[in-house]
Amino acid sequence: MKKIISVLTILVLCLGLMLPMTVSAATASATLSGPATVRAGDTITLSFNFTGSGIYGVEGMLSYDSSQVTLSGTSQKIASPWKVEFNGNKFAAYDDSVENPINGSKTLFTVTFKVKSVAPGTNIKISYTGVAATDGSADKNIGTISYSKTVAEPLSTENKLESLTVSNATISPAFSANTTSYTSSVPFSVSKLSVSAKAADSKAMVSVNSPNLKAGGTTKVTVTVTAESGAKKTYTISVKREADPNYQASNNANLSNITVDGFLLSPVFNTDKTDYIVWAPYETTSVKVKGTAIDKKASVEVVGGDNLAAGQDNTVKIICTAENGGKKEYTIIVKRAAGHDGSVDEAPKQDNTATDTTNTPPETKTNITLVIIVGLIALIVGLAGGFVLGFVLKKKKA
Repeated sequence: MKKIISVLTILVLCLGLMLPMTVSAATASATLSGPATVRAGDTITLSFNFTGSGIYGVEGMLSYDSSQVTLSGTSQKIASPWKVEFNGNKFAAYDDSVENPINGSKTLFTVTFKVKSVAPGTNIKISYTGVAATDGSADKNIGTISYSKTVAEPLSTENKLESLTVSNATISPAFSANTTSYTSSVPFSVSKLSVSAKAADSKAMVSVNSPNLKAGGTTKVTVTVTAESGAKKTYTISVKREADPNYQASNNANLSNITVDGFLLSPVFNTDKTDYIVWAPYETTSVKVKGTAIDKKASVEVVGGDNLAAGQDNTVKIICTAENGGKKEYTIIVKRAAGHDGSVDEAPKQDNTATDTTNTPPETKTNITLVIIVGLIALIVGLAGGFVLGFVLKKKKA
């Protein structure tokens, strides 16, 4: 307090009569507040709250049992120009401008502790002793303020069920608190399970999620037990419900759209048209194709689109399978350009061994013609040369 009084005295002398001199420090008070319940292992934060009028400084000394708690840290809460300085267990809070005294209630700072593994029933007491306040001309000795709590029993971690019953179905295996997965089969007439569950610990909470059962499919019903400590355990019932005997599976195997990333279909997509072409540059080695079924219960499979052969027709199939198993196939011919030097890749393998030359690229036909012509010329030159050489040799002999 001497430091605070010295600083305040100098500032007050400089300000002269501009600051009113009062004895309002006589009305100052303080409290130390924290959580209502404390358990071993908890982290607790206490607030140092101060009430007064015209107060420019407060100080005090922290006191606690280090065998019960560990000091974790402190944090200033009162706004600038106030400062709160901590030196060991001692604190000093003061108005650094001597222009913003406390008038009312303020939280000066918080202090945080970690509760050690003490036994339930242990009384924890944390105090600030020698707490005093000043208004610059008069001091008020507030004394000791404390926070005291008895350590409570630890929160229960029990999150098992005591019972689980279903009134409109049979679950398998028979219920056991340690078994969390069950199955059940119900006729189409049962659209929802009627589940009752009770926690083994009265302090635990039980929640049941029993949605409408999917006809012809499997639905998961869950029972979640949340212990007092927050620990959760989930029990699951996988329920298979029979299909509606009057239900007719859809035969819709049509697509609503086909997309090829970065490319346009030719012609524009039409649900009823099954054949399309995509023109791709030589640099494109693969295409990403996606088909969307009109019926959400249908499935779509894409075959092809990778390792496109240059200068060839590459087939991509989009197969839509209806709910009833019927299929419809859409085809995209991806025409990848030949190399810049006219080179082409080996044609993609076909399902049959027959050779189809109807779609032979013009570049390939030209190359074959050139090879034939060059061969014929070489043959003619060879024959002529042989004839001349034979004639010369015969004349020499003669």
